[in-house]
Amino acid sequence: MKISNELLHYLSLKGITDPDDQRRFLLPRLTDHYDPFSMKGMRETVEGLRGAVKEHHKILVWGHADLDGIASAAMFKFALEDLGAEKVGVRIPSREVEWFGLIPDELRELKASGVDLVVTVDIGVTNVAEAALARELGLGLIITDHHELMGKAPDTILINPKLPQSGYPWPQLAGAGVVLKLVCALYQYMVGMSVEELARLRPHYWMFAALGTISDRCPLLDENRLIVRVGLDHIRAGEWPSLEIWLEEMGFEAERLTVFDLYSRAISVFYAAEPEEGVRILLSRDRGWLRARYAELKERAMKWQRGKQWMIEEAERSALHIGGMVISVSEEIGEAYLGTTTHALRERYNRPAIVLVPKGNLWHAECRGLEQTDLLGYLSQFESIFLTFGGHRKACGFTLRPENLEEFLRALEANPIQLPQSQDKEEIVFELGIEKDLKDWALLAPFGEGNCSPRLLARGVHIEEAGEGYRADGIPIYLPFALRPLPQPDGRFDMEYTVKADGTIRVLRLVPIN
Repeated sequence: MKISNELLHYLSLKGITDPDDQRRFLLPRLTDHYDPFSMKGMRETVEGLRGAVKEHHKILVWGHADLDGIASAAMFKFALEDLGAEKVGVRIPSREVEWFGLIPDELRELKASGVDLVVTVDIGVTNVAEAALARELGLGLIITDHHELMGKAPDTILINPKLPQSGYPWPQLAGAGVVLKLVCALYQYMVGMSVEELARLRPHYWMFAALGTISDRCPLLDENRLIVRVGLDHIRAGEWPSLEIWLEEMGFEAERLTVFDLYSRAISVFYAAEPEEGVRILLSRDRGWLRARYAELKERAMKWQRGKQWMIEEAERSALHIGGMVISVSEEIGEAYLGTTTHALRERYNRPAIVLVPKGNLWHAECRGLEQTDLLGYLSQFESIFLTFGGHRKACGFTLRPENLEEFLRALEANPIQLPQSQDKEEIVFELGIEKDLKDWALLAPFGEGNCSPRLLARGVHIEEAGEGYRADGIPIYLPFALRPLPQPDGRFDMEYTVKADGTIRVLRLVPIN
């Protein structure tokens, strides 16, 4: 496909000026993957795992209860068994468990039951005391994570692209992205398989990594963009049974699947299941069982969707503006809606947001920041008030005891977050007529966190109703219902629009020309 000069100019306005960087953005290749062994600790991790497989050690994968952790655990379990490990166990504590990460009593039980090695996925970088306990017990421990390091690192084998001196070129991998890099390194080290061969023979690794990256709202830039693009291509092609049937049961056309579809509705079915069952679902090839189970989970997911809007409205009703942030403290918001309501508050007010809800004997909080702010760093000054705390610069969480809630709110008021002078979202509006072939603009996809769809402007176009649709200067367009009917039939307009991932022109705004 020929790349237009207009598209290259648009990329330069977004700060992507180097020709090779522009090619990697628009036409990424598997060979663009960074060397996994450039990540600090990778070689030691791979050597330890190879030894564990060869010695027939009993291995358990310990994951986080979100979809990033579920997809990571499924990918890693499959890879270890594919490379010769005997039946690999998976432990992902229920979302109802108040403890975050490794649980001390369970580590003791695992050692007593004969487990030789625990490998964490998408969790563990803050589990300093638990790593010390594992060492004391003689239980092997490898931590793979992508959350920010808070203070001292656990004294064990550890890979995390966000670690100081990690050496890895792209620190913003999801937990599943880190596991994908580990899996690539394992296949290279143990059987001499290249990344291209692995993607051809085991495409579901990229599919699972894409799910984790999208669900964790990691920026769709650099290597994340490559992972998601490759993974979505394989998902659309129906190359893994559990995901093919998942899309069918959720009512999506696989070939038109977008990141927004996954954000908005598709992934909810995995949160309707217990986390460990989510691993079983992803790895299953039993089509009959999958269809029946998805049908059951879909009912739960639809119930969750019906409650979502009410929960968002409750978060807005209870919202307080404290210390430059939007805070909702509510006993009415279900714990399952924490992330959704926090994200909605951030988008509604364009301010960092925190939602706190009771869970057991504690208050649990989800926090969402803005691109320009380090929310994790800001909240770290209150760490002595929290019981648990961790996450990323823009998305983190904590728990605290009820008696510490007022203390925390007073501390926020006394120490407001410093925000940039302008919090308005700046978007490039690029003037581009629609008479040109715009198919190359679809190469900007996948659109999502960190990579919004382009906002384009065509001046003086003639828009008319044509059958069941609309045309602008004779070219088919999608006109949202909110813009119908046309303010002046068969009129001329300045038309703000975008190009979707499938090449469709979607109108965003119309200004009539008199």
